[in-house]
Amino acid sequence: MNLIKRAINKFLMKKKTKMEAEIYEQPDIIFELVKKYVNKDYSINIDIPDSIKRIALIASGSSYHSAAIAADFLRNKVHINTQSYYSSEVELAEGFYIEEETLYIFISQSGETSDTNNALQKVKQVTDKTLAITNVKNSKLWNNSKYKILTCAGNEEAVSSTKTMTAQLFCLFLLAVKIMKNKELPSMKYIDELLNVPEYIKNAISNRDIVKRYAKTLINYDNAAILASGLFYPLAKEGALKIKETSYINTTAYPTGEFLHGHIAILNKKCALIVLVNNQNIHFTIDVLMRINNDFKTDTLIILSALPIKEMDRKNFIQIETKSEINFLFSSLVILQLLALESAVLLKRNIDNPIGLSKIVK
Repeated sequence: MNLIKRAINKFLMKKKTKMEAEIYEQPDIIFELVKKYVNKDYSINIDIPDSIKRIALIASGSSYHSAAIAADFLRNKVHINTQSYYSSEVELAEGFYIEEETLYIFISQSGETSDTNNALQKVKQVTDKTLAITNVKNSKLWNNSKYKILTCAGNEEAVSSTKTMTAQLFCLFLLAVKIMKNKELPSMKYIDELLNVPEYIKNAISNRDIVKRYAKTLINYDNAAILASGLFYPLAKEGALKIKETSYINTTAYPTGEFLHGHIAILNKKCALIVLVNNQNIHFTIDVLMRINNDFKTDTLIILSALPIKEMDRKNFIQIETKSEINFLFSSLVILQLLALESAVLLKRNIDNPIGLSKIVK
């Protein structure tokens, strides 16, 4: 562990891009969040309303993907009605229904994201059950929300969010565990998994050579598709966003099963494929992959938490050995971040300030 940390610190001293350095900072950021929010008795040091009947998560960009992942987890594991919304849609929608007993969670790296703050002001006209998850104290979002969670990710300099997205997602899982405890649901399993996240991120980074090898393949394509199911579909959308932002490769995420309903036609043209295979969807995903292999020739990267698939070429496999959805989720997130980075490096893009991209704040 100390050797890994020293290696990471040595790397950070000779960082090549801000995005690269921020990816490598993530284990330490998560460790600091554990120290800040997880008490010695494993209670969660986060202030939330006593009574929550419903949750609405409101965000934009990568923050929205964090919200969508958390919404799935809150619905299926915490058994609370939860939906995620794009900030701009809440701001513009005339019929967005606001309830007094709903907890509205607003997520923004800077706390100054314009459409997220506008959505907050709209909600506050009806209820004060508002919670900000942000990286900046005394930002507009922080000051105007009743409840607050600081993501402690430090200054984010690269336009493409990496460490901030990871910190937001971790805070959302801590929030979910807090609600589980309040509802007297079993939560220790998830606390254990969250405590292991820093090590899983370090192990994910150790797969960088495999990621580099696949990046050399990916850059030969103008188009790519990422397939995932359930909790991991918003993660696939985040991976697609990162690759688009940094390398400008047209990358789209699809639910694994839905891909067969017409979308598979994109493989008739040159298109790379990235597939997330978790333990819960392995047999279904194998079936989809075998159908693809029977009809198309495509270069595929498979990120999986199960045993390698015997029937398929193993040269582009990255295996995350875990039965935990949470640990597989954070590991896959970091691998997708690295893939976006490596592809952009090979294509000689302006990684930290991609053309036409900027933080949307006012």
